[in-house]
Amino acid sequence: MPKIVDYENKKQEIIEKAKEVFAKRGYYNTSLSHISHKCGMGRTTIYQYFKNKDEIFYYSVEAILVDLQLKVEAIIGDEELTFLEKLKKLVFELTNEYEHNYIFVLLAEIWIVLQRENNDLLNKLRKYTEDLKKSINKLIAQGIEAKEIKPIDSESMADTIYSFIESFTFQSNVNGDMDV
Repeated sequence: MPKIVDYENKKQEIIEKAKEVFAKRGYYNTSLSHISHKCGMGRTTIYQYFKNKDEIFYYSVEAILVDLQLKVEAIIGDEELTFLEKLKKLVFELTNEYEHNYIFVLLAEIWIVLQRENNDLLNKLRKYTEDLKKSINKLIAQGIEAKEIKPIDSESMADTIYSFIESFTFQSNVNGDMDV
């Protein structure tokens, strides 16, 4: 009797294992062989679920960024916290959770190389980072409206905070763990 495989569950399993491989090896040092080995299946089997490494990477990063955006929105929507408490919690969440921490490093790695190309993967991932910046902008606007901070250019400040988080996570990966 043939083995029945739940296609979506298997695809999700590959994504979860691939996240670990990408986190450990980086995007460019990861091959389909590394992913298939981690999954305990042949490379050709991986092709039944994904077209190539780029597609696996996209779904892996997308899953993390969607989860991250949900957490950010929950922090921003928490009416019991002040602006400053929300900002501290947001920065802590984005810099201290390993799963989120390495994602900024992977994004930086892939953006440097793909920047020279008009790459669909890059364009899709850029949307998620723009959404994250918009959420930070929304938080700053809330702080201004509540008169917890002085009126400022919230978009520029959101870009600055995002850049700080990106830089911090990159440096903490290069230099070892750093406390926030």
